[in-house]
Amino acid sequence: MPTSRNITVAVSPELYRQTRRIAAEYDMPVTEMVRFLLLVLPGALKDARFPGGRPQFAAAMARRHQTAKTSAYTPTNSPQESQ
Repeated sequence: MPTSRNITVAVSPELYRQTRRIAAEYDMPVTEMVRFLLLVLPGALKDARFPGGRPQFAAAMARRHQTAKTSAYTPTNSPQESQ
């Protein structure tokens, strides 16, 4: 097993509760959820940059949302179509 390092993060009580709630919704430990977020962070930061080099998270989120809409699978017999 690869060597692991610990990271300690201090958050507000509300953020702590929110994070625990989200992790519970996905039936995963907070540590696993944070590990996943840290793994995807470099790619998200790269996608969020614009020519000036500053992060543009709203623009990156809009691009990802647009890409997801155009590439999302749409079943031919969806419940909305049959109504």
